[in-house]
Amino acid sequence: MKTEISADLRQRAYDYYAHHPEISLKAIADFLGVSAWTFRRLRKQWNWPPRAEAATAPACDAAPASARSTLRDAALSLAQVTRTRIDALVREQRDATSEDHDRTARTLASYARTLTAAQSLLEQEGTQPDGHEHTDTPGRSIHDLRDELARHLERVIAEEEARGRDGLLV
Repeated sequence: MKTEISADLRQRAYDYYAHHPEISLKAIADFLGVSAWTFRRLRKQWNWPPRAEAATAPACDAAPASARSTLRDAALSLAQVTRTRIDALVREQRDATSEDHDRTARTLASYARTLTAAQSLLEQEGTQPDGHEHTDTPGRSIHDLRDELARHLERVIAEEEARGRDGLLV
């Protein structure tokens, strides 16, 4: 008896398999609606690498062809979520609900690295962070992102100084 799994379901299962080690193989098999034994057979049939290898391999190389198309979607989603979190952090700073400036600076630096990684993935796929295909205008470089982050941090410091605080984030 041949087991039929849709391409979309297979892509999502591979994402769980390669990028979410906390999800057990049994849970992935249940997600696909098959037994653990059948899931083992399907992984061999689909030529999936061993789980540890899949988790450490670069995303483009490790993913089966059907999962590669979702890399663009994942990078776009990552960029969007990161920008949303940056906006929330800015609002939090503006409302002065956060007093831990060191934590805020570390978080912003982490978000800048995340945006840089998302940008890199999108450049590999030929897409800009807003979801449009590349045109003649080049995307932002890491230097542009650093400059943008520096301008943002300067604005946050100026706002803190205007409130009578020392404005230091370190």
